Amino acid sequence: MPPDLFQDILDSLPGHVAALDQEGLVATVNASLAAFAADHSAPVSAMFRPGADFFAACAEVFPDRQAAAVCQGAREVLGGQRPRFMAEVSFPRQDHEFWFSLVVTSRLGPQAGAILTFMDITRQKQLEEHILHDAFHDTLTGLFNRALFINRLERAINRIRRAPNQNFAVIYLDIDRFKLVNKTFGHVTGDRLLMVVANRLQKATRASDTLARFGGDEFAVLVEDVDGPDGAIAAAERILCRMASPFTLRKQNISITVSIGVVLGTTAYEHPDHILRDADNAMYSSKEHGGNHSTLFDAGMRVISSRRMEIELDLGKALAANEIMVYYQPIVSLRSGRITGLEALARWRHPRLGMIPPMEFIPVAEESNLINVLGDMVFRKACERLTELSRKFPATALMTMSVNISARQFRRPDFVSGLRDILERTGAPPERMCLEVTESMLMEDAESAARTIRELKDLGLRVVIDDFGTGYSSLSYLQRFPFDSLKVDRSFVGTMNETRQNREIIRTIIAMARHLGLEVVAEGVEICEHRDMLTALDCEFAQGFLFSEPLESEALDALLERHDGDCPSS
Repeated sequence: MPPDLFQDILDSLPGHVAALDQEGLVATVNASLAAFAADHSAPVSAMFRPGADFFAACAEVFPDRQAAAVCQGAREVLGGQRPRFMAEVSFPRQDHEFWFSLVVTSRLGPQAGAILTFMDITRQKQLEEHILHDAFHDTLTGLFNRALFINRLERAINRIRRAPNQNFAVIYLDIDRFKLVNKTFGHVTGDRLLMVVANRLQKATRASDTLARFGGDEFAVLVEDVDGPDGAIAAAERILCRMASPFTLRKQNISITVSIGVVLGTTAYEHPDHILRDADNAMYSSKEHGGNHSTLFDAGMRVISSRRMEIELDLGKALAANEIMVYYQPIVSLRSGRITGLEALARWRHPRLGMIPPMEFIPVAEESNLINVLGDMVFRKACERLTELSRKFPATALMTMSVNISARQFRRPDFVSGLRDILERTGAPPERMCLEVTESMLMEDAESAARTIRELKDLGLRVVIDDFGTGYSSLSYLQRFPFDSLKVDRSFVGTMNETRQNREIIRTIIAMARHLGLEVVAEGVEICEHRDMLTALDCEFAQGFLFSEPLESEALDALLERHDGDCPSS
């Protein structure tokens, strides 16, 4: 083919094309490649000039690995060892890189050599990088995500097996009561908070650490080369310290705390999930301490977690098999000594584990929908029991029945209608049924809570605020919601004989309640001194082991028969 015709054919092609002779020298380039080369750096321009040594220029233009691969592949095509070679190559520029797919094909005939074809794949590469980034990064905070964290953690596990002295730790944390932030300020503010939390976490960790967001309000840090347990706890404490200052979002100050679980990596771990499981258990322990706390994992937590899982699996079966019973603890008048009310309390006698304390199975039920089934069952049995007692013991005609309501129950859309159905089926008088709610339930969504309480009052039910005095806004909530009575938390009652401050708190609560027309019940009365002090403070009602422990139905009947509605005064 005449040289001019060959050049015309090359120039007519839209892509970048060059021809090499048998020695690897550039014989010619088409107009598209010439324009591209002229617009780039001197090494690129020199690479595609006629007569240039392509192999020598590769080392000047391409990164080392690319240059070696291209040179070897092109030589094999020119030497006849292969008919075709393909590679991806980059042409660096000051502002960004151009990526091309390079194809080298043999050129036969009197002008033997090779044809180089460059196809622009820059957009494709950018898309691949974007997809790769999204695959391993959290879109909201820009931090690494769970997938990349687990990959790094797996490497750390493998590394400590080879070198047991290369310690690492995993710090697992979440924001205490983050749902309350979303409900109070909205999800947009919640997302902004997560972003600034991520920023503070970056400042609290080292460049060598791997910080990731696991989703929601959960974060994890892989701390490499940690100095044993003390170093791991110190890293967690740095995070707690960073979170202590309020966050300012749109001129609104928001204070948060976090709960942290810490696990020290050892050769005993074989899989990332095992470490994350233990870190989660340690974090849960921090939450049980009230949050704003860090806990180093120990093997005992795994036993607790195993028992918790067993309880969760058996709880549904227990409800179906009627293993969950309802006990009743009397509420007495401190003035007359008579039983004026009962509190219905769930108790579980496990066929193998024996009596399981409520503090174990109630939180498990709270974390699942089983609390709705359990709550409905307790309310139904309490209603049935109140109706039965009214028939058997006329002296109990004015006695009230209190039932604790969980946060999950309270938020159910059909909560009020479900109670209405139970009241209608059992015939229990609603004005004698008391629902006990906690302040924390109301704080999650005060507006919605106010509507629900109004609906409960419309049914004729009485509403009691439980654990009063332990929250942050108790006084304001007393004025905002139409409560009938309040219960003074046992933490004040139990130490009132030791601490003057607690006695004054109870005195203030009683005076305030009387001013608002509310009844007061003191919980946790266990010794005569408590009773006498409460009587002196003119507290109306009390309950506790001094008067009676929670009783099964038969034992309660026996108590009422012996005293005809009266309760022993000591």
